[in-house]
Amino acid sequence: MITEEEQNQLRRLFDGHYSQDVLNILNHQNITNRNGEPHSSQYVRMVFQGVRQNADIEKAIWQLADKRKYGLEWHETRKKRLFYNIN
Repeated sequence: MITEEEQNQLRRLFDGHYSQDVLNILNHQNITNRNGEPHSSQYVRMVFQGVRQNADIEKAIWQLADKRKYGLEWHETRKKRLFYNIN
């Protein structure tokens, strides 16, 4: 389960846009609900908020967080490298 503190940190990292990306991760891994259908955005949000529990969706949320954090760090490194080379 994602704790409230983790939710707050993830919200800042995701900037409010995450459910479609989580669904893309789930679809890429062929993870479906018990009826064999893709999960809904609403269900992903409920897992994120702690209303429902689903280990596969939580794992996808953490994968997305790792991907977003890496992307932000990459951009910061690139900016620093660019400005360092100018001076």
